[in-house]
Amino acid sequence: MTSRHREAGQALTEYVAVTGVVLLVVALVIGAATPVGATVQEKLLCAVSSVGDATGAEACTDVAAGTGDEDGDGDDAPGDDYSPPTGRCEDDVTFDFVDKPESQWDTAVVQIDCVWYPGPTICFSANMPEGHLDRAREDRVYQEGEIQDFVDCVLDGRGGPKDDPNDKSCANAMPTSGDIDEDAPPKVQVSCRELPVPKGCEAEWAAYEDAVAGKERAARSGDLANCISEKYASMELPCVVEATGHVDSTNIQFLFFRWGDSNGTLIEKLGDGRIRIHILKGVEFGVGASGSDVGGTPIAFDIAGITGYAEDYTYEFTDMRKAQDWIDWYKKYSLSAEIVSSPPTHCPPPHLSTYCPPPPDHMPDVGDVMDLQDEEPDHHLVATSTSDIKKVKLKGGLKWGKGVGPVELKGMVDGGYEGEIQVEDRQWSDGSMTATYTSSDIGGFLIGAELSGKQPFTKKNDKETSSGKGKGKGQVGMEWKGTTSTSVIWDKDGKLSKLTIAMDDQVMKTLYKAGIDIDVVLPYGFKATGGYSKQEEEGTLSKTELIIDFNQYPELREKLGPKIDEIFPRNDDGTLKKGDVEINGEDSEGGELYDAAQDYANVRELKYDMDKVTEGGGYGLKWEGLDLFKVDFTSVDENRTLSESSFEVTDVDGNKQTTSPAPQCRAKDFEAPDDYYTTEFSAPPTPTFRGGSSFDNP
Repeated sequence: MTSRHREAGQALTEYVAVTGVVLLVVALVIGAATPVGATVQEKLLCAVSSVGDATGAEACTDVAAGTGDEDGDGDDAPGDDYSPPTGRCEDDVTFDFVDKPESQWDTAVVQIDCVWYPGPTICFSANMPEGHLDRAREDRVYQEGEIQDFVDCVLDGRGGPKDDPNDKSCANAMPTSGDIDEDAPPKVQVSCRELPVPKGCEAEWAAYEDAVAGKERAARSGDLANCISEKYASMELPCVVEATGHVDSTNIQFLFFRWGDSNGTLIEKLGDGRIRIHILKGVEFGVGASGSDVGGTPIAFDIAGITGYAEDYTYEFTDMRKAQDWIDWYKKYSLSAEIVSSPPTHCPPPHLSTYCPPPPDHMPDVGDVMDLQDEEPDHHLVATSTSDIKKVKLKGGLKWGKGVGPVELKGMVDGGYEGEIQVEDRQWSDGSMTATYTSSDIGGFLIGAELSGKQPFTKKNDKETSSGKGKGKGQVGMEWKGTTSTSVIWDKDGKLSKLTIAMDDQVMKTLYKAGIDIDVVLPYGFKATGGYSKQEEEGTLSKTELIIDFNQYPELREKLGPKIDEIFPRNDDGTLKKGDVEINGEDSEGGELYDAAQDYANVRELKYDMDKVTEGGGYGLKWEGLDLFKVDFTSVDENRTLSESSFEVTDVDGNKQTTSPAPQCRAKDFEAPDDYYTTEFSAPPTPTFRGGSSFDNP
């Protein structure tokens, strides 16, 4: 028999659907642990055998309490077919328990090929050795060939790290039970990835590191793996690995459908395979909108945010087929609703800047639209959002560090600066809420700087205060390029969850070329290392995200919460107050976020290959099998594909470690829960109706 030497172990807590009762018991004995005096196997089998038997249920209670027979009596000796172990760990499988002082449960472990693993519940329940509970504990040692099904179950998916997170050979891997290099940075394998052990897992890491190699360390590996997975799932945002969008200031035919002025569609593919489709209505010219950079039309798709829209309905799908089915339905529904509500008038010649779609084979009526509302295919409306264009105002001046000089801003007014910013309130289907300020003017940058609480704001009586007249490199604001977005996420209970400041490489280049000392002006994570000229090659865009995860560091809620509440005020129902943002640079004395970022911020770098096509006449675009657009007249289509990503975290030793690719940018395939999809009418926006309205109730 060939021995298999593997040092990877069980992944996260495993479950098995042998019977409904087994599932219940597995949930109760999570981690294959057992109270002192009773084994998992005993409780599993007792529960299964006592279904519908009150007497049996009482007996199981005795077993769970440790009052049953522990080591067996004269009736539990091995049977006649018992094969004695060889005494060699290469050939024997040994079952044991490890005491866990801080818990009422001991941890079941098993040794195979001289390697110790935490005993996976799924294998105990589905492949338990025959007669296992009839043996005294000291006799629960088998020749490997006797219980090959159990061995295969334990070793399945415990291979070394792979590039593909869905690779089944490593899907169940976890930190080794063997020797570790105590001088190496804290980094272990969880599933198919080797990940730094992040801050927030100090207790689990210490217990694992201090445990003796072998069964003691195996018993601690599950807690460590669970903590690491939980922290990474919390502290990183979903990653867009591919995106395509279309904006046309005249007309766009979306899937052979006229989408109209200032509206747009953005389709994104996430790192876990999900497809997101944004259906957007543009901001109308007039009240609150004065320019094309932020509030005017057309809608702009930026890697740091979407600007120029008033309403966004975001749908999510787990595969391209369902996305295509919904898009095909949406094309019919939107076109029918528009025709019935606003019958088309005579079309001008094609060379003019208006496009009339060809009439359908059957001119729809009210009944057709109502039928289509009832026929919406499977969909998951993951979020809705509304945005307004507001003012961002700075009272007082700016300073940018030594040698730069005063700053002249395009929006300078008496005593400060005034510009535009998009204020977005996004409601997620899980009950959480995101508030975001996005701007391609310097105003968006200033909000991030205000949260940082340090440079570039002046303080009272500061001699370097800007006079409003620029000279030399200080004229950065007059030629500002790039988009900055600042987002705050509250969970479903209204508790502060995350803060993210994102800047694209154009912002960094603007500051860098102006001679700004970025290390002084910006918080940790935004660095000018190597110079930004390297990122100027044609067809690439980069984004840097600073992420503070309040679930990872709960103590920061009290420290940073008041400043966040000041800049992102909310109504009684938790929604964002969409008002002007006012910053008083003269009174800026903060620094909490600036200081906290060094110790607590996680930083994600994303680099995209950009494909932008500007063309006159007709142009078609396909993406992953979706027939997305047919465009007439002058238009711009953008495709973005992620080429590089990295994620920097602070580990349990307080040092920075970077992993690449970022975990969410190459993640396990998303598994949809049973209630993920619905066929209930979602009332998406159309050229005729706002989102949330149906044809009979506009």
